[in-house]
Amino acid sequence: MNYLHLSGVIRIRNEQLIVAFGERVRALRQQKGLTIEKLAALADIEYRQRSDVERGKVNPTISTAHAIAKGLEIGFGELMQLEAF
Repeated sequence: MNYLHLSGVIRIRNEQLIVAFGERVRALRQQKGLTIEKLAALADIEYRQRSDVERGKVNPTISTAHAIAKGLEIGFGELMQLEAF
């Protein structure tokens, strides 16, 4: 029973983290004056995948996050600086 409760808490926290990451990507992209399409091309990932990341709909892999950082021309550590966590 405790496991189910804990599982729900972890899922909610993970969802919040995914949304916070997407918001971070969007803010950095906009600061750089890039469209979603342009960043997708620079990061060599599909437009739909990029869009889903920004909307917090997918949990990107580390390699996808690294590609996004490269597309934004920032370090991986800088991309991962999420204020809420």
